[in-house]
Amino acid sequence: MSIIDWAALVLLWAATLLRLPAARRSYQQRTLWGAFFWLAMSRVFSAEPVVTWLDTVTGMEWATLCRHLTGLASATCLLAYVEVISRGSRESRSHWIWPAAVVVIVILVVMFTARGGRIYWVDGAHAPGATSTPGRIYLAIFDFWLMYCLGMAGWMFAGYARVAPPLLRLGLVLSTIGMISGVLNRGHVMVINLASLFWPGTDAREWPVFGQTTFLLCIAGITAGTSIPAWRAASIKIRQVRALRDLHPLWEALTRQYPDVTLGMEGTLRVQLYRRVLEIRDGMLSLTSVVPPPTGDNPREVASWVASSLKEARSGQGKGTPSGIIPGPDFAGDIEREIAWLRQVAAAYKQIRRQTVASPVV
Repeated sequence: MSIIDWAALVLLWAATLLRLPAARRSYQQRTLWGAFFWLAMSRVFSAEPVVTWLDTVTGMEWATLCRHLTGLASATCLLAYVEVISRGSRESRSHWIWPAAVVVIVILVVMFTARGGRIYWVDGAHAPGATSTPGRIYLAIFDFWLMYCLGMAGWMFAGYARVAPPLLRLGLVLSTIGMISGVLNRGHVMVINLASLFWPGTDAREWPVFGQTTFLLCIAGITAGTSIPAWRAASIKIRQVRALRDLHPLWEALTRQYPDVTLGMEGTLRVQLYRRVLEIRDGMLSLTSVVPPPTGDNPREVASWVASSLKEARSGQGKGTPSGIIPGPDFAGDIEREIAWLRQVAAAYKQIRRQTVASPVV
């Protein structure tokens, strides 16, 4: 195996393993995971040690058949994935994809079986560079379906890129480049195969450099392009985890004093974050029964008010009625701005508490 083959194999298995958790959640993610898994398996059956071992043990071209079938399964899964993400609210158009793929696979298996487990071999012997006429017909069917899936997926990707958000659009463009590279890769193989089928004496041969380059571009483009939405989702999750962590000191202090404000809801990170914001706000509202809230929006001023009000609340004060005015600017329902402001308050509160512990009043 060349360096390019090893790079493609490592890249594909890494993408397959990383997408396994997401594949459990939705059909869309399962089809994308299937595309990477079956393509990774296809590359395994392309490895020279695997090919040599299977051919020697079985006396047939099982490695080639497995490589082709897993490649077709990968292309079909990829087409189904693109159809799901690009159709929007329209009715599914993918009901024909799986039956068509099954028909193609059955035809290839029947042709393989009819020739006694041979595709490339001629007259029962492994003749390097020689392929029988039935074998070339088999390869033409294989390449046609592969090119059709990649071409249709690329067309759908390109169309969806026109209306997608900027970051997703970049992923779609990269994926489209990968699809085009895949079509070029199989197209040049198919042209040589058909030329040899109709003109047996032709000197036309495949271009190894072109084949390897387009193959690597196909793998890299599809992997990078389809990973951008996952990267965006991961970055959002990381930001939510950080926000929860930053708000924790302020939230903990308020809910310890006023445990009734806790909502007790479970849910996604987003739900937990929004719940924490509501609980902090309710805790602040309860504090207004102890000390009137500050009129300014300065985070440190608000944090200082929280610290001093909590101290008085713990000493038994705060039996009055909350003022109904929660400190902070009017965010007009913009929860992201409110989270950012509360994180500043929480950071200032944490610093004030640390200073109080370091310099106790004697």
